[in-house]
Amino acid sequence: MAHRSWLGVGMLAAAFFRSPVASDASPAASPSPTATPPSDPCGSIASLVDRPTVTSSPCTVRPSHVLIESGYTDNVASGSDGGNDVTYPESFIRVGTWNPHLELDLEPPQENRSTMDSALVTGAGDAGLGAKYEIGYSARWTYGADLIVTFPTGAAAFSAGHTQYIGGFDWTYATGSFVSLFGTMGFDNRAFTPSVGGSAALSVQSSFYAEYAYFSAAGSGVAGRSLPNVGYIRDIGPHVQLDVEYGFAPSSAAGPGHYVGAGASFMY
Repeated sequence: MAHRSWLGVGMLAAAFFRSPVASDASPAASPSPTATPPSDPCGSIASLVDRPTVTSSPCTVRPSHVLIESGYTDNVASGSDGGNDVTYPESFIRVGTWNPHLELDLEPPQENRSTMDSALVTGAGDAGLGAKYEIGYSARWTYGADLIVTFPTGAAAFSAGHTQYIGGFDWTYATGSFVSLFGTMGFDNRAFTPSVGGSAALSVQSSFYAEYAYFSAAGSGVAGRSLPNVGYIRDIGPHVQLDVEYGFAPSSAAGPGHYVGAGASFMY
């Protein structure tokens, strides 16, 4: 799920306590304080958007809402088989259901333009269907799981050539008002894809993140690779989020390289 990356993960739910009430008519001890359950930290666009991180948010789109994520990524490899691989519009459509903890997902085909190995190749990638479930939350933790199934509908150069099952266990941990940790224990047909990172709020509307992801296999018969990346995320009101990102792939299949990207997400 490296193309989705999914972020806006800085969240904090507060717990409050009711004061004990003493009775003048009875010498009995006052009842123990009762903790108010923490509120669900999911719902805002900042908590929901998956991109641009490899990690997916554990939060789900609420009923009667739709979230559309989109972006543009330019991968540059400098090895002997290097070149550019551009992907757009990286659309990902997430629809809330009758259950606020369940969403349904659609991944339309992405357009690709590659000049790897000195040859220009263009075409669409595979399409996919999936779902995400918010498993639970506490005052600091939020847990979820996601699964998407992709089908070999794309051009030969960009299709997996078979059905793929891609998913993971997602989590966030709010360490305080400004810093959150996040991660996904991910998998796909050919690899484990764990990722972990941290997000720091720069203001009410903006944040900075740093993430490290690892792919145990970069392709059939291709060794694994790491993907450290950083980015800036900004909310434009309650329904729009923008992002820019940079990542460094020191051991990609086509040699050393990096990528730059930008995106926009809209919630209706």
